[in-house]
Amino acid sequence: MQFKAAMFDFDGTITARGVYLPTREMADALVGLAQKMPIAFCTGRQLESFVKRGFTALTEEIDSEDKKILLKNLLLFAENGALGYYFDLEAEEFKEFYHVDWPKNFVGREELKSLLGPQIAEHGQFYDNAHEIVLVIRTRLHDHEERDIDEVYKLSEEIYEICVEGLKKFDPDFDQYLHVGNSGIGVVIGPANGDKDEGIKRFADYLSAQRGLHFDDKASEILVVGDSPQIGGNDHYFLNGRFGTAYSVGGAVPGSAFPLQVFDSSGEILSHDVGTLHLINEFF
Repeated sequence: MQFKAAMFDFDGTITARGVYLPTREMADALVGLAQKMPIAFCTGRQLESFVKRGFTALTEEIDSEDKKILLKNLLLFAENGALGYYFDLEAEEFKEFYHVDWPKNFVGREELKSLLGPQIAEHGQFYDNAHEIVLVIRTRLHDHEERDIDEVYKLSEEIYEICVEGLKKFDPDFDQYLHVGNSGIGVVIGPANGDKDEGIKRFADYLSAQRGLHFDDKASEILVVGDSPQIGGNDHYFLNGRFGTAYSVGGAVPGSAFPLQVFDSSGEILSHDVGTLHLINEFF
């Protein structure tokens, strides 16, 4: 496959498991990749968090010309794909080019927080921040410096199950309106029509309209990489093969053609940022 663009989840894909910032090696690889083609990140983070903990790490310590190329070829799909941004070089800031609204004919955001808040209180809480569309739940260990990442993943799974059960009681067909995704370090609830697969489609549409790139109906020429492909995982829709050519750096989905896994030359499975770096080096 000759890829024309690449799109990555961030936490656990660009970074190591449970780590918020990419390594210098990863940052350099992404800067080099952006010199060859458009790249995008599709993350549960909101714009402010991405700029603070992702964008800065990617752009520091690179010269002005390389930085300009990176910014020209960088798109952000924040809040799990509900919001899309390109970087405006003249204004020197990210600008929104689409957003997907919270479903108007279903339970509202504040009502949902009131509904689920008491149920998840033992395990975590809603994160009241700058997210415009999705709701994010952090585990109670999120800000602990000496946290056990396995315990964080366990709490995140418990929060996910509580949310799904609570929404099922409210409406057995809730997933027609909202998707619940478990990233391992928290849970994201957002519009069903604004999940990460929508982000891939919008990325292809943007590149067709703005860059003159052409894609097949599934946008197979976009490499897509994430780490939570399981049913209920935050990358399930991102990596289910509906759009893009999907690779997982965090496990397989039994019985499914996608996502593909990443192997080294000896046949060992590579995970998280190690797997992502291998893919970048192998394909580009």
